[in-house]
Amino acid sequence: MTSQAIIQNEIQLVYISDRCASTDDVAINKIKLRAEPNNLRRNITGALLFTERYFLQYLEGEAAVVDALYASICRDKRHTNVRLLLRKPIQQRDFSRWSLGVKKLLDNEENQDLIAVLNMLGQASNINESQLDWFKLALK
Repeated sequence: MTSQAIIQNEIQLVYISDRCASTDDVAINKIKLRAEPNNLRRNITGALLFTERYFLQYLEGEAAVVDALYASICRDKRHTNVRLLLRKPIQQRDFSRWSLGVKKLLDNEENQDLIAVLNMLGQASNINESQLDWFKLALK
């Protein structure tokens, strides 16, 4: 298989979910510690953004591998109401340096706009790709 074929088979998948109250920062750190080596082994990159209320995650990699990981994520009991926001083919990864970057948006002045957009996405019935660009900028 050529490298061009591999690139053509890569996707970026973005989902949002409702964070369970029992999923504290310690549990999220455990997610990061477990996901980093697993994602590295699977050649998955991405970032996880979270607030007290929501998770928003970008996943990038070979389509079948990302889809399988997403199916597993959907069954995870640490969150509910998982909604797929975006799944698209990519030519280049946005988070190629991270096997799993994690960022918590604190309720402070610096993050108010991002928190407001994340809350809006969490309650929206549909979104467009440009709304997700805010988070790419915040995570890079």
